[in-house]
Amino acid sequence: MINQVAKIVLASAIISLAPVSASAQDDAVIRLTDTCLMHEMRATPSPANGSVEAARKVSFQWPLSADCPYVDAHKASRKDKTLLRYKLRYSTDKDMKNDVVEVETRWPMFNPDSDLAAGTWYWQHGYVVPDDGSVIWSPVFSFTVENADGKFLPPAYKEIRAKVPAAHPRVYVDGSTLDAFRTRNAGSIDAEMYLAEAEKLLTTPMKSPADIKSDMAAKFDNEMKRDQMITRESRRVIDREEQSLDILVRAYILSQDARFADEAIKRAGYMLEWVGDKNIAGDFNYATFLSVFTTVYDMLNDRLDAGMKGRLEDAIRTSGAAMYKGFNNRLENHIADNHVWQMTLRIFTMGAFTMLDHLPEAEEWAEYAYNVWLSRFPGLNTDGAWHNGDSYFAVNFRTLIEVPYFYSRISGFDFFSDPWYHANALYTHYAQPLGSHASGQGSAHVDKVKPHATRAGYMDAIAKMTGDLVAADYTRGFIGKNPKAILRGATGKSSGLEWFRLQCDRQLPEGQALASLPMGYIFPESGLAVFNTNNERASRSARLTFRSSPYGSTSHALANQNSFNTYYAGKPIFYSSGHHTSFTDTHSLLCERSARAHNTILVDGMGQRIGVEGYGWIPRYYVGEKIGYVLGDASNAYGPVTSSLWQDRAKKAEVALTPENGWDEVGLKTFRRHIIELGKTGMSVIYDELEADQPRTWSYLLHTVLNPMDVDRTNPAFVRVTGKTDVAKSDAFIFSTLELTCDTTSTFFAPADNWLKADANGNFAKNPDHWHFSATTPKSKVCRFITIINSYPNPKEGRTAPVPQVLKDGSIKLGRWNIKANITTEGAPSFIVKNTTPEENVRVEYDGEITTVIEDGNEYELIDDLPTLEI
Repeated sequence: MINQVAKIVLASAIISLAPVSASAQDDAVIRLTDTCLMHEMRATPSPANGSVEAARKVSFQWPLSADCPYVDAHKASRKDKTLLRYKLRYSTDKDMKNDVVEVETRWPMFNPDSDLAAGTWYWQHGYVVPDDGSVIWSPVFSFTVENADGKFLPPAYKEIRAKVPAAHPRVYVDGSTLDAFRTRNAGSIDAEMYLAEAEKLLTTPMKSPADIKSDMAAKFDNEMKRDQMITRESRRVIDREEQSLDILVRAYILSQDARFADEAIKRAGYMLEWVGDKNIAGDFNYATFLSVFTTVYDMLNDRLDAGMKGRLEDAIRTSGAAMYKGFNNRLENHIADNHVWQMTLRIFTMGAFTMLDHLPEAEEWAEYAYNVWLSRFPGLNTDGAWHNGDSYFAVNFRTLIEVPYFYSRISGFDFFSDPWYHANALYTHYAQPLGSHASGQGSAHVDKVKPHATRAGYMDAIAKMTGDLVAADYTRGFIGKNPKAILRGATGKSSGLEWFRLQCDRQLPEGQALASLPMGYIFPESGLAVFNTNNERASRSARLTFRSSPYGSTSHALANQNSFNTYYAGKPIFYSSGHHTSFTDTHSLLCERSARAHNTILVDGMGQRIGVEGYGWIPRYYVGEKIGYVLGDASNAYGPVTSSLWQDRAKKAEVALTPENGWDEVGLKTFRRHIIELGKTGMSVIYDELEADQPRTWSYLLHTVLNPMDVDRTNPAFVRVTGKTDVAKSDAFIFSTLELTCDTTSTFFAPADNWLKADANGNFAKNPDHWHFSATTPKSKVCRFITIINSYPNPKEGRTAPVPQVLKDGSIKLGRWNIKANITTEGAPSFIVKNTTPEENVRVEYDGEITTVIEDGNEYELIDDLPTLEI
């Protein structure tokens, strides 16, 4: 059966547990006053007070103590974390006197061995004072446990530990089934690739740290740029050799050809000498060495002499200890430590389980790795989306598949039964459908023109492990008639899943699913919304993506609250601009991360905060057969950058977070953006309600990245902006009762210099220009825009695209749709969007408080609903 996706997604109930700092207006509109909804480090306990736990086994998590502050991953810890201890107690007795379970932990998390019985539970955590052993207890929190069908109930660590095989290989492949493994994969395209690449490596000289072009960093005065350049050049060499050794080892497992094993052991011996080399830079290196050495230790164990085993064990102890020191009492609380979640936790996990029974430290490492996975992974939230944006989502593929596959194989429990994987299959499709550009909601999005083979490989893995038909249909659509299409990047460090395919002997489930998906999908915890007119064929699909996210713009997420992108035939038209040269350089901060780079609003020329403080959220939404609707609220997103983390990063990048660069207090009271998707017409209506504490200018932004825009002001009722590709266009008809001053430019606010990304020969490609449009009002406390977007294929010769007509009653007609809205600065915000076809009864109404959706005689009232968030 197809993955069950509701045809109507409805948020219609008043929330029962609003944040302390939220206030309700007429029980329909929630006004948040929280500084942030999410935190860089956990600030709230979980389970939250009053919460209901129904989908999965309870995991207790709590914030670090005040005297153990957040430490950036690149800095040494200011506290000896091995001394930290916590107490936890829980009971069904609210007075915590009877039947109390009390435990001591080394980390701010605890996973009970078995699920708690249904009913109301009470719990509290305590910080153990190192000097005298006294405990500082938290308040008592309550939560309710419910039993639901398909509840995710993974085993306790002690059950996992008891099933770890004694012999090697045991982690990267099951040594007890090697004969069957080789027989099954003989002649497969994946096995043949490994063998062919390994043959090449036998005659390819290794590179060494001496080949790292460290001199390329010498030209920079800025320390941040020097560090990023040397790290990039270091990884170019080190990651290549890691991949080469990995291929040799796996080719040996497949073929038993001793040449591959001998070459791998020889290369590992060389790499043992690289540890500590001054040319090797970057926070991935401990993980790289751990990956290399534990791969050899596990897969070639019977070919290693005692001396080589000892050398590997010493190096693994050093790398593993350094990684564990950085993880424990930090990672458990971190909103999303990019590199760790992407790959280093996976490498650490595999290394820890490899070294069980060989290194005493590995016992603690493995227990930690397993429990932090249960507590935080795989998704960090439950809606299935990746808040960092779709570009960097791909860097997590191997972690998201290989870790649960390993745990499933040794335990017999299906870790892919976590419902997150079905939700994530939907996200993977909607964020980048077959044949389409990515959704543009995170850094480095511009270059993601089409889905990569590794994306199809990831969907292939989900389909095989879960039976998800969306993932299976996506995979088959990508491969088409060319089975080798899936091989590109298949052995990659972060996303290549070729080895998984060799281990997994399941077939893709049969059945088509993409055609029956709804035209839109909302991911409220991550703050994403997507609408496609055709889920099967990007070549025939108009598409709109939208972001208003509780995560704000930290990590790889951007300051693009209440922004949208449009596409047709898979190509971006009105689309977020800017280039991702590095995480924090001048252009990245001012022209890719900044709100000025996105299709949103500037207030008095100022943009949105960088950090979790610059947040938005999605209060209400609806997806039906004939109409879709989503509301984003970015009322709290604007102002000066107050995050100390981002202030420090900007300082190192020598970027001033000043009004001149786009950050200042603007007294914003309201920015709520309503988007009404007019069925599968390719047309959308956008209604913006804006208010400030005093008169401000309001700048409506649009950007294109492929071609210049055309701006037409000949009709006094609206400004028409047209973006175009070679095959399609998007028209934006912008209506306002305030006079609009329009400007277009192809010049970035800060030059898009590519100072970092050189090719192997040291050549730096030039970043192309993008185009930027703004329509700015005179100063006004209240501003309202209504915009009609129409995305369509280039009209045939002699035809033109439809243009809105303003009728005598002030309403707007476009095709079979009528739009009436209050865009004056007086009265309550409101609109009515309806289909005028006599036999249709489809419309969306908003009266400033409640949104009413009517479709096929069914009526739904939507009011604000805050998604459940826990960090």
